[in-house]
Amino acid sequence: MNVLILAALVQVQATAVREVSLGKVDRVVSQDFTQIRGLRELPDGRVLLSDRLDKGVVVVDFGTNSVRVIGRTGRGPAEYKLPTTLTALPGDSTLLSDEGNSRIAIIGPDLKIHRSLNVMLPGGSMAMGARSIDTQGRFYLQIPAWMSNPQSPNANDTIPIVRFDAKARKVDTLLRLKGMSWLPPGPRYGFGWVVFAPQDVWTVTADGRIAVVRSGDYHVEWYEPSGRVVRGAPVRFERIPVTMEERLAYVREFLDNSMISGRGEEGSMSPIPAEMKDEKRVREMATRNTFAEMKPAFTDGALIQGPDGTLWVERSIRLGETPLWDVFDGSGKHVARVRLPAKRQLGGVGAHHLYVIATDEDGVQHLERYSR
Repeated sequence: MNVLILAALVQVQATAVREVSLGKVDRVVSQDFTQIRGLRELPDGRVLLSDRLDKGVVVVDFGTNSVRVIGRTGRGPAEYKLPTTLTALPGDSTLLSDEGNSRIAIIGPDLKIHRSLNVMLPGGSMAMGARSIDTQGRFYLQIPAWMSNPQSPNANDTIPIVRFDAKARKVDTLLRLKGMSWLPPGPRYGFGWVVFAPQDVWTVTADGRIAVVRSGDYHVEWYEPSGRVVRGAPVRFERIPVTMEERLAYVREFLDNSMISGRGEEGSMSPIPAEMKDEKRVREMATRNTFAEMKPAFTDGALIQGPDGTLWVERSIRLGETPLWDVFDGSGKHVARVRLPAKRQLGGVGAHHLYVIATDEDGVQHLERYSR
């Protein structure tokens, strides 16, 4: 069954929305990818995509089954290392997060990199990553606890979301959210946080509307530029126990996708030492690190915005289940639930299509397109 327009997805019941599954694949790009991290549909139907470890930033054309590279790997003005998220900006521009260079880049409507920059807050000593830039050139970003609250660097429930006006050197705190559950200082093994502990996630639109998904009772809040806040109703969710199998799967995925798996000189993968992926070592990491007893309602992955104003949230699932996404409208109302096929991940949402990343047994990725 194809994913229909959202109005048709809502089941007229007070209890829950209807779950739908993706239908037949519309198109598949034959190009191989290694680690797709960002995707944005362009106005003409092509797709801007970032492959963190291999292809860099490319334009994908489903009509011609072609891929064209934008910029190149490096540290220069029109270069990047380990490109990740791609965020829509006003005027059909795109913000690229350049993880390897600890900066952001602006890709214009002509699909050229026009500017690379670091965001430095007043009194700060290190570059920050911005989620978006509004029509007035102001940056939206999250301040980590160790910077915003140095007296309690492990605090996880007072993370500020701020708007930074670089010209006026002004920082406005817009809201606060619950962040990662960091472990207290002292001897520990491996991870410094509680894996699967609930945390809030957020994103911001090109016009400055901030969406926050609250982890307490799982609801969506929209913060308008005017200061008005719109809150959706809580969404019911299942409490999923964190088993040893879940722990092992998390450790394996972490080792495959962490920073140590992508620091090659030219942006290629730096091999993980074989001993780190040995089953005995993986089990040791799964046993000795701190995990929550239950999974949260939703993952800590990035939210996806649809051009129709919808917000897509990835649900936590049991090991072995196929990915499940909740869809909310601009008022925070839960309007749809979409199930993906196995070994797939939602990469982006367009006007008429969903873009899905398929990963084969060898870890090779392909980009698929489905009709909405």
